[in-house]
Amino acid sequence: MKRFKVFVKKEFYHIFRDKRTLFILFGMPIAQVTLFGFAITNEINDARIAIFDQSKDEMTQEIMRRPLSSGYFLLEANLEKESDLEKTFQYSKTKLAVVFEADFQNNFYKNNVAQVQLIADATDPNTASTLLNYAQAIIKTYQLEKMGEMAGGEIKMPVAIQTEIKMLYNSSMKSVYMFVPGVMTVILMLVSAMMTSIAITKEKELGTMEILLVSPISERYEFC
Repeated sequence: MKRFKVFVKKEFYHIFRDKRTLFILFGMPIAQVTLFGFAITNEINDARIAIFDQSKDEMTQEIMRRPLSSGYFLLEANLEKESDLEKTFQYSKTKLAVVFEADFQNNFYKNNVAQVQLIADATDPNTASTLLNYAQAIIKTYQLEKMGEMAGGEIKMPVAIQTEIKMLYNSSMKSVYMFVPGVMTVILMLVSAMMTSIAITKEKELGTMEILLVSPISERYEFC
C-alpha cells in the first residue's frame, strides 16, 4: 500500500509538472462536457415549414398561428399550387409542409370532419418524427379547444381534424440512410489516426526514425 501511495504521488507530480498532460486530463474533459452538454441538444427549434392553404378561411389561419408562435417553426413559404410542394423541399430548407383541404372550416362545422396533411422530409428520420409530433400535438390541442367551445364546455359533438402523414424520400423511416455516412466518417478518422501511429512505430522499430528527424535539417542546410 505504501508503494502504491508513492506511485500515485509520483504520477501527480508528473501530471502537474507537464502542462500538456494537465490540459489533456482536465482541460479536454471540461471542454467536452461543456460542448456536449449545452451545445448538442435533441430539441428542434425554428424548423422551416411551408403552408399550402387551399381554404384560406379563418380557421386555417388560426391553426397556423399556433405553430408559428410556438418557437418550434418558422414560415418558409406560402404555396399557391400543389406542384410547389416538391420544389420547396428540393430547393429550400423546408422540413415540413402543412396542407389544408378546400372548405376546411365548412367541413369542420357542417360535416364534423376536416382534413389536414403533414408532409415531412424524412431524410433525417429523427427530425421528421419530432416535427410531426410537435405539429400533431398543436393541432390536437386546437381541436379539443374547439370541441369544448361548440359543446359549451362539454365535449358532445364528434367533430375532428383528421391528420394525414406523408414521409418524403424515406417513407420506411430507415435510420441506416443517416447512420452509415456518419459511421464511415468516424471509421476514416480512426483509420487515419491508427495508420499514422503504425507508420511512426514502424520507423522507430526499423531504426529509420532518426533519418526522418534529420532530413528536414539536411534540406535546410542544403539551401544555405
